[in-house]
Amino acid sequence: MTTSSEELDEVIFQFHQAVDVVTPKVLKEWTNRYPQYANEIRSHAVEIADMELLASLRPQAAVEAAPRPMPTLRAVAQGAGLSLRDLADAMNVPRSIVSDINAGRIEPASIPRRFARVGAEKLGLVARWILDVARASSEPPAVAAFKAKIGPSEGRKRSWQEAIEASEMTDEARAFWLNDDEE
Repeated sequence: MTTSSEELDEVIFQFHQAVDVVTPKVLKEWTNRYPQYANEIRSHAVEIADMELLASLRPQAAVEAAPRPMPTLRAVAQGAGLSLRDLADAMNVPRSIVSDINAGRIEPASIPRRFARVGAEKLGLVARWILDVARASSEPPAVAAFKAKIGPSEGRKRSWQEAIEASEMTDEARAFWLNDDEE
């Protein structure tokens, strides 16, 4: 046995399913069919009319042009089942450099196509998209909560070359990552 609340929910659900455009004729039919729920049916009819009005006022181009935020390098790696650490190890790049790219501490324009190509191979994705993700990535690092009124300021971004040269890579690995034959 259904309660009146459940019956009301069912009637309102049917009303929304059956009614595309609310007209006085449609409203009269539904309120005559369910007089005990006439006020609720009228209330939902007003909601439908309001939604239709709002939809007609909003330019369709604005709805379609809403930009989707670019994911971070960490999010892309996690989507492929890897951590940033795993990705760095798989790419044979120092973990600190991959972490700096994810946090936006490497100058975006200096990140080479080679990084994107190797990363795309390891993640099974498209290199151009990985390059765009790496260059747009700026995940804020986790920092302790201090009593300062403003947070720490961001320092100067390093270039890819500076990051590679400052790393503890072998000379062979440095040469590989600094070779720009893919640009």
